[in-house]
Amino acid sequence: MSRLLVIFAGLGKPGSFGAVFTLGFILCLLHAVQGVAADHEELRREGARHYGAGRYFQAIEAFEKALASAPETDRDPIKGDLAHALAGLGFEYLSESEGGMAEETFRKAIGISEDYYANFGLGYLFFMRREDGEARTYLLASLGARGDYAPTHKLLGLLDYRKGLTKEAIDRLSVSLRLDPADDESAFLVKRLKSEAGVLSSFPSVEIKHFKLRVDPKIPGKLATRLQVELERAYSELGKALGAWPSSKVTVVLYSQGRFYEATGSQHWVGGFYDGQIKLPVPVKSDEKDPAFRKLLKVVRHEYAHLLVLGLSAECPMWLNEGIAQYFEASYQKDAVYARLKESREARIPLKKMPSRLGKIDDVELARWVYLQGLGFVEFLVEKYKPFRLRLLLRAIAEEHSAATAFERVYGRSTEDLEKEWWKRIENPDG
Repeated sequence: MSRLLVIFAGLGKPGSFGAVFTLGFILCLLHAVQGVAADHEELRREGARHYGAGRYFQAIEAFEKALASAPETDRDPIKGDLAHALAGLGFEYLSESEGGMAEETFRKAIGISEDYYANFGLGYLFFMRREDGEARTYLLASLGARGDYAPTHKLLGLLDYRKGLTKEAIDRLSVSLRLDPADDESAFLVKRLKSEAGVLSSFPSVEIKHFKLRVDPKIPGKLATRLQVELERAYSELGKALGAWPSSKVTVVLYSQGRFYEATGSQHWVGGFYDGQIKLPVPVKSDEKDPAFRKLLKVVRHEYAHLLVLGLSAECPMWLNEGIAQYFEASYQKDAVYARLKESREARIPLKKMPSRLGKIDDVELARWVYLQGLGFVEFLVEKYKPFRLRLLLRAIAEEHSAATAFERVYGRSTEDLEKEWWKRIENPDG
């Protein structure tokens, strides 16, 4: 303000028309300057309202306008707001399996301001792609920008676990839990890893051609041997179908059923899982012909399929991943699947609106429907276009970082068009 007064001093004499005009001009200019300030602050508040409501495009637009109208001294906080809104949009793209757009948006955010959330976003993206070195770089950058963000510590802990550094993983996850005591998942993981570490110390190691096994001493030798045979069969058959062969031996942990649920904290209905290692509960009181054990042989194929899918494309949508795993498990009847899908029209979910992670599904029935719909659609794709296209699809998702673009590239049609044809076939199988 003082600079303006100096500039315009002496342009008119006191009491003259020129002086009155000059004073009026100064006042108008000052009002305009104050109006700009008010405008950029209001735009910033508008952006915050849009961001809070999840309207990221509108938030970005408001922050960009605020940045353009703000004086230099006020720009840095607005840059931070803009970067944070872009990071929110990046996660929106991730939820829609648009990894390429997500990466571009996160990088744009970091180019504007070293935002912790944008760095976390890139770290998460590379974690999902299993590019662990890149993931760690951006997660550490996120910690540098904000050291008390619990999810960053949590993801670094999961990176450590994937690398086989159980103690370091527990330490990281414990920090995450201290920062966010309400995070039940971190609490569960800390408890589980501590329990697993104690249990596995008594499990002898067994190596076969393509697998490294840790075997509970309680498991009868015949059952352990039969599972080893099934693992090698899955390696051969699923490897040929998907054109995927792990570069190193796969770790498999065989628990007796009781120890499995105790060590992993899994629900009683969990038949096994893959978290970087294949982990299976073996019914020790059964034999090779027992239905419970024969079901476990199917689970072997299911979990190995997950391993291959994630190796081909870590960005594969969850519903597609589960659909492929069930298809290669080969324990379903097509007619029964289609009948269930036909009966439950009200439960149908457009594929583009499918949950991105099972951890986000609290409704058990919804989870079952996601599995069923994923299986039905994969079965349709294989029947119409042959299994080898699944391999091409997974590789296209990895290259394009977009499920929608990958479907167009491999099948020459949009996901929506394929989905429409599939539902028509369900309604009229003979048509």
